[in-house]
Amino acid sequence: MKFEFLGTADTGGIPLHQCRCIICEEARQKSIHNRSTSAYLELDDESVILFDAGDDLLMERFNTKRIRAVFLTHFHADHCLGLIRLRKSVDTIVCYTPNDTQGFGDLFVHKDSIDYKVLEPFESIEIEGVRIVAVPLLHSKLTHGYVVFTPKSVVAYLTDCASIPESSLDYLKSQTIDHLFLDAAYSPCFESKKHLNWQSAEEYIDSISPKKGYLIHASCKTILPLHTSGIVLKYPYIDKGFCIEG
Repeated sequence: MKFEFLGTADTGGIPLHQCRCIICEEARQKSIHNRSTSAYLELDDESVILFDAGDDLLMERFNTKRIRAVFLTHFHADHCLGLIRLRKSVDTIVCYTPNDTQGFGDLFVHKDSIDYKVLEPFESIEIEGVRIVAVPLLHSKLTHGYVVFTPKSVVAYLTDCASIPESSLDYLKSQTIDHLFLDAAYSPCFESKKHLNWQSAEEYIDSISPKKGYLIHASCKTILPLHTSGIVLKYPYIDKGFCIEG
């Protein structure tokens, strides 16, 4: 099995349109395009499970692959835009979501091949020997993180949150998590009721105590102060293409 990130950036991505900062200019020089945070799990039969669907190129990326399911964290555009094209699939694709009755755009009006199923907090789904548990997070929309139990490792995918509820924190602490990926969209000087910063994210990771912790959902404005000041974080921001095998 393989768990790989299709993107680890915020809504604007890196490089940001018309931004001339060092981070964006270096990304252009290296032809790096880091899009909104999303990932996929490739199973042993080469079918895939998607975690978020913010990239509208998902149709091309997985054009001949069986998509077993999509686990949507929430219905913001940068996490569900790819469903607009995936809903035209010949196959029925199950999409697990929080209990958000508004959704995004006309996704609920024209469902086409997408079969939406609501996951209650801490409900689990098993697919081909992989168990996935919905963990509530506090964001500006109803949001789930997901803990993924494969035969060889446990991965926590926790993107887009301003805080983690006590019940979710207790659950995460009770698990032996190998790899934890957590939203750290901002630097500590920026206050937000929607996202964590690298300092608050590091405190949560310390509290949960996974074997390895990583930061996601960054913008160029998040990474720039680290680049210019030489600050070294306890847990690294990861890039698109970051992969866990096994």
